[in-house]
Amino acid sequence: MTLPNFANRTIWTGDCLYVLRGMNSETVDLIYLDPPFNSNANYAAPIGSQAAGAAFKDTWTLSDVDAEWVNLIEAKHPALHRVLLAAMTDSDKSYLVYMAARLLEMPRILKPTGSIYLHCDPTMSHYLKLLMDAVFGRKQFRNEIVWAYRKWSVAAQQFVRNHDVILFYAAGGGDIQRPVCRSLAGNHEALEGPKAAQGDDR
Repeated sequence: MTLPNFANRTIWTGDCLYVLRGMNSETVDLIYLDPPFNSNANYAAPIGSQAAGAAFKDTWTLSDVDAEWVNLIEAKHPALHRVLLAAMTDSDKSYLVYMAARLLEMPRILKPTGSIYLHCDPTMSHYLKLLMDAVFGRKQFRNEIVWAYRKWSVAAQQFVRNHDVILFYAAGGGDIQRPVCRSLAGNHEALEGPKAAQGDDR
């Protein structure tokens, strides 16, 4: 097995694409991704906070993506290209090209016992699962983890949107090195949510 060419717990800043391309193959146990969600909004840390000055945009146009990425995907990754063709808007296509270019680098750096967790929300989770299927293979899909949180409000035209999604894939066909499990004993409130109304037998 190849040795890592980076120190454990190294933190890189900047675009991960170039970092991934410089990493030795099969040297990573676990990847957790928390990318932009294609929320069509721009974000900045509040003035006075420790992160003041930090900002990023989560709006996408075709001018945001490198034509080289599109050409590579079309020429060498037909399954991924079909997902891009299914995108409903140019914004969605731009976002998916951005994500695909980076996801393509990840199977190479993961160990055979490695795993990857992609955090997203319902805005693009259906498209991102298709991307992950195309890159890692449908048989490598393990779980769709629903991360629910409390956000009580009155929604006029839909149920309250109070969850994110984590897509969990294994790099190889066998057991993963770090199974995700911990005891939740005594934490019934987190599992059950708000107390059921009197007379409700849920």
